This record gives sequence, structure tokens and C-alpha cells, in this order.
Amino acid sequence: MRRYTKKTSDLIRRGEFDKVWQQHCGYLDLDRAGFMAVQRRLLQEQLELGKQSRLWRCLFSEVLDDLTADNFRDLVPLTEYADYEPYLQDKPSDILACPIKEWARTSGLGGKPKWIPYTAKMYNHLGVCAVTAGILSSARYKGDVRLRPGDAVGSNLPPRPFLSGVSLWASSEVFDYHFIPPLDVTEKLDFYERTAYLFRRAMVDGLVFLGAMTIVLVRMGEMFERRQWAGEFNQKMLNPRAMWRILRAIVRARRDGRRFILPKDLWDLKGLQCGGTDTFVYRDQIAHYWGVVPHDVYACTEVGIIAMEAWDHTALTFLPETAFYEFIPYEDWVTERLDSKTPSRTYLMDEVEEGQKYEVVVTSFYGGALLRYRLHDLVEVVATENEALGIRLPQFRFVGRSGSFIDLSGFAGLIDERLLLRALSQVGTPYTDWCIRKEFEGQRTWLHLYIEFPEGTQIRPHVFRAQLDDVLKAMNPDYKHVEKMLGYSPLKVTLLAPGSFARFTEQRLREGADIAHLKPARIQPSDNAITLLLEKSTQR
Repeated sequence: MRRYTKKTSDLIRRGEFDKVWQQHCGYLDLDRAGFMAVQRRLLQEQLELGKQSRLWRCLFSEVLDDLTADNFRDLVPLTEYADYEPYLQDKPSDILACPIKEWARTSGLGGKPKWIPYTAKMYNHLGVCAVTAGILSSARYKGDVRLRPGDAVGSNLPPRPFLSGVSLWASSEVFDYHFIPPLDVTEKLDFYERTAYLFRRAMVDGLVFLGAMTIVLVRMGEMFERRQWAGEFNQKMLNPRAMWRILRAIVRARRDGRRFILPKDLWDLKGLQCGGTDTFVYRDQIAHYWGVVPHDVYACTEVGIIAMEAWDHTALTFLPETAFYEFIPYEDWVTERLDSKTPSRTYLMDEVEEGQKYEVVVTSFYGGALLRYRLHDLVEVVATENEALGIRLPQFRFVGRSGSFIDLSGFAGLIDERLLLRALSQVGTPYTDWCIRKEFEGQRTWLHLYIEFPEGTQIRPHVFRAQLDDVLKAMNPDYKHVEKMLGYSPLKVTLLAPGSFARFTEQRLREGADIAHLKPARIQPSDNAITLLLEKSTQR
């Protein structure tokens, strides 16, 4: 992938499809050595820019002048957002060596956002990567460029300053899409208004590419399957093009032996990109409803689009020009959780091994802010290469977040310990201890709370669950939308017998555990921890 000034849409208008593929997807021809050569070149450029920035002068003054691509891992410790927050929280314009074009934000923990500056080159690269995702999501073979100027792109993902919105604006400077809703309109609508506008307008204008939260796509497919779709559209849609689309969909459904239509009968999508960590659960269901296999993209607000699937939609390949990557081995991550020992070793892309899990560490390119920054994301190397496609780079899958929070559905905000503590306090029922985790049961995702109350506490489980659900909805503006989109309330509560946590601790002591892990993790406890809790709960 190369940075360039000519719009991809102009190249396509001239029929230069080979050039488009090479500029956007050429990284898939690299081997590990080639990948690392690109990484080191851009890292050296970044270090020179970083040395000129006020941010790095403040954070790394003692070693900054000595940094090189060969020694920076020895001289600079791993960093967290807390290291940068005092300098970024007010969004200063002069904190980096390069002018800042855009500020992106995350939901953050406890409702406190992280703000990340994007230089012009970072912004341009984000737009290029977003268009690359469009090319690969619709390709059927190597070199297959199905993207066309004017393609209708629908999205109900969060607008600016969230990364999804920033990437849409950035992609508009690289390619001439027809956005539904228009980007300026999107930012004036809330989630439901955006969704309604998107599918109402798509009935008239058509839909070629779609980006949406995974559960929204599933929920809409289920509505069609249950023949509930008609009530979602109003008389404004009843123009000739919308009516023709509906009639055509009915014919298609009948040919397929169905008495109900599905989204795939209405729209001939080239590509479908899902937002959310649960896509793998609903992959086949989404393909059934929408007619195309969802394309997985791994992105983060801190540096942009990190990896994406190739045209076979099977595994993630990292993009060499987004950021410099390091990988903390899984055993070191486990040791940190158990013994509070900060990891010190990292591997590079040419050192990762098949079957191993790693936490991702990134350093910004193009004058960005971050140096050796922990994303707290876990990935797994599922293969050393993709032999079927001739891709000689490691193939990854996203495992989950290693931080102490839960991403329930991609649009429900982050559920962390602080939020749960506040919510339980507001419910007001005294408790002994608790832990909570995200669980999957069939096609459903649950936020499952395991909680112990003191002996003699009079508690009605369904009442307590309803109270806690209401408090979470009040505290987290995004969480309150979950029930409507899922079609069920995702909160599940299991009452543990009095003494369960104490007996858990006793068992761990007998096993010789040290003080650091006598109790299960509050957020995302392991399967073994839950099994032990439930087992001890039945032993009275």
C-alpha cells in the first residue's frame, strides 16, 4: 500500500484497476522480511518526527535523542493512555511535530473518553485503508476490483469524533462514494434516526456497500424473516423505485421457495463490513440474511485500521503501514494478571508463532502521538501464511480485550468495574462480592453477573435483575439501546450461595496460590473460576 494524492475513484474511471489493486492491496504480496522492511523504514521516519514533538519531549526526554529503530524497545518502557492523557485531554493543537487534522475519541472506561490526534498523513492513510476494506470485502479473487465511483455506501456506525465516523470522512477524500445518509446529515442524527434514514433511503437509491453493527444486521434479518419489516417503512418510501425493489424482492423470494423476503432480496451488496466483537458468532446468519459473507476489519481509535481479512474472509492480515507492531507473549500477559508483573519482552511480526496468543503494542506512524502503546487487545496467530491465496504473512484472529472491561455488542459502550460498582451501589442491596463476564449461548450474547449476598438477605432475583438493568441503562447512554436492538435484555444474574467466594479463596489457598490471585477477576473471570465458584456455591 502506498500513499498517493490521486483519488482511487479517478484511477478506476480510467480503468487502471491493476494500479488500484497494487496501491491498496499490494501489501498482501509481502513476505515477513518485506513487511519488516516497511515497518522499520516508517518507524525511523516516526522517530525523527517524534523527537521534534513537544509530547515526546515531555514524556521521553531522557532517552529521546538516542532513540533508533534498533534500540527503542530497550530504552522506552511500554506505555498506557494514562501516560499521554495529561497532554492530550484538552486537545492542544501544537502537541505534535505535524499539524493535527482531526481528533478521534473512544468511549473510554467509566465514561471517560480517550482523545487521539490524527495528523494529515495519518488521516489520509486511514482513508486509504477504509477504501482498501471496500475493495477486499467485495473481491472474489486477487486483482478483482469491484468498487465503482458513485457506489451507494450505507452506514449507521457512530459519526465523528468516533473512529468509524472519522474513517468515513477520510475515505471520502480518497473515493467518490454516494453516502447514505450523507456524512453531514449523519452527524445530526441519533442511532435510531440514522438507521431509519439509511434503510428508508436505500429502498430508493439502492445499497452496494454496508457498514453496520453486527447485531443490527442480525436483528433486521430476523425482522424480515418474521415478516415484521413492513412496519418499519413509511409512505415516504412508496415511490416507483422503492415499489419496484419490493416487487423484485418478492419474486426472488418465491424463486428461493420462501414466502417472506430477506434483505438480500432487496439489495445486491458487493461488500458488508460489521462493527462489533461478536461477528464470528453471527457470521453464517448474516450471510444468510444479506447474501454476502461479512468482512472483518480490526481497527482501533489510537492508530486506525490495523488488519483486515483478504478476499476469502477467513483471517486477518496486518497492514504494514498503519503502525509499528510489537506482540507481548500470552504467558507474560497471564503473569501480569496473576502477579502484577509488567511485561518486558515483545516479539515482532517476523517472530510470532502459529498457535500462540499475543497482546498488541503499537507505535504511531506519520507523526502520531503514541510510542510502544499497549492496546490491551489479544490476537492469536492461526497460521503462518494463507497458502490458498499465496499470502506469506502471519494470519490472525482477534481474541478479545485484555483490559478489565467488557465490550458487550460494539455499540453498548464499555462495561467496566467502576460502572458496575456504581450501579450496584445505586441499587442499594448489600452484597458480599461479585464478578461479571460476557458469555455466548447459541446466537445470544449475555452480560452475566455472578453475585453473592450475605446470609439471610431477602432477595428476589427477577426484581434485583430488573433494578440493576434500569440503573445500567440510566448510567450508560448506549447500554439503554441494547434491549431494543437485541430483542432481549442481555443482563443475566446468577445468585451464588452465601460463602461461595470464601470457599473459593479457601480452595485457592489449599492449591498454594499467592495473595494476588486468591479471588476471581471481577471482570471477565475465567471458565475455571466460574466453575469453581458454582461448585463451591453448592457445597454448604
